[in-house]
Amino acid sequence: MGGLSRADAAPLVSVCHCPSYDPSDVSRAVDSVLEPLGDMGAFVSPGERIGLKPNLLMAVAPEQAITTHPAVLEAVAVRLLAAGASPVIVESPGAALANSARALRHVFERTGAWEVAERLGLEVCMENTGTNVSNPSGRLLKRLDVLTGALEVDGLVSVCKLKTHTFMTFTGAVKNLFGLIAGMSKGGYHARLADPLHFADMLLDVAGFAAPRLSLMDAVLALEGDGPGTGGRPRFVGAVLASTDPVALDTVACRLAGIDPARVPVLMQAAKRGLPGADAAAVRVVGDDVEDLYKGAFLLPAQREGDRLGFGAFSALQRVLLPLARGALNPRPRPKTGRCIACRACERACPKGAISAVDGLARVDDSLCIRCFCCHELCPVAAIDLEFVGAARVARALRMV
Repeated sequence: MGGLSRADAAPLVSVCHCPSYDPSDVSRAVDSVLEPLGDMGAFVSPGERIGLKPNLLMAVAPEQAITTHPAVLEAVAVRLLAAGASPVIVESPGAALANSARALRHVFERTGAWEVAERLGLEVCMENTGTNVSNPSGRLLKRLDVLTGALEVDGLVSVCKLKTHTFMTFTGAVKNLFGLIAGMSKGGYHARLADPLHFADMLLDVAGFAAPRLSLMDAVLALEGDGPGTGGRPRFVGAVLASTDPVALDTVACRLAGIDPARVPVLMQAAKRGLPGADAAAVRVVGDDVEDLYKGAFLLPAQREGDRLGFGAFSALQRVLLPLARGALNPRPRPKTGRCIACRACERACPKGAISAVDGLARVDDSLCIRCFCCHELCPVAAIDLEFVGAARVARALRMV
């Protein structure tokens, strides 16, 4: 594991149309995106243990488009095996999941990853504990709490999902690597880094440490709206993408989704770091034409921090007004009677202890809430809406936010 490279002035992203999750369609698409990059043999050697990192946020069915589809995961694993490597599925799901083999297995089974592992004889990391390690190349964080199993492999291949995200606007290759932060440590990162720009810098530090040899993106069925969890809605795109540069992969994925990079904190901060993958003009795209695959801009999450007041591109004005914006103009999580099942997943996910279940309904203390939306992200039954209240509701009615 090492840093995100600046050496390649023209990072390459490979794109292929994939009309469905039929194994033959996925197999063809994965082969097509790998071919310009040198095929799987260019990234692994026989006998290596390779961490295979999907996005398995929570225990949901693949058709909900919240997690990496098992057909894509299997196609990548098959090619790792053919190259002589031994894949190990490594993933720490959402922040509410403690170190429990039973809970981990439930996520792996529900998402289809467990069936893939059994069919192919793959090893699965069944620990959700971490090791505190040095990260000397980090800009923001010099130490990280990394999933121990991810430290015990020879290299990493990431298989991410194209989704919108209520806190980060977009989640793809870079954000997927946050799943290498162990278990409930994720909540601590949210609590310490409530500013989206600071959180983005942390994500880039994690990605730099992880340094995946290859990143592939499942964009066959993506997620738009209030993602990345049950609040979003599936959106057909019909593509698979791949790159050695996770930032470049996210840049091209945003083009595919019609998302302005100026609204994506990770890409804003990557550009400030001078990472070539954040420069759309510097990224070479091969394979199928992104414009041919583009089907209109994605529905974004509930607007945050007053885009029409001049903060949408994370300007200098936003930095001054960010505390006010977060408190007054952000939507707030509101559990709903009739949908909330008082399972306490949101309570466990909240990094600030702002949520408690009272009389069978989760309740949010706005004075403690930092608007990280972990509760909304990890609610298994989509029972938490994001609502504008008070002055923000008036501003929204006037189309100011």
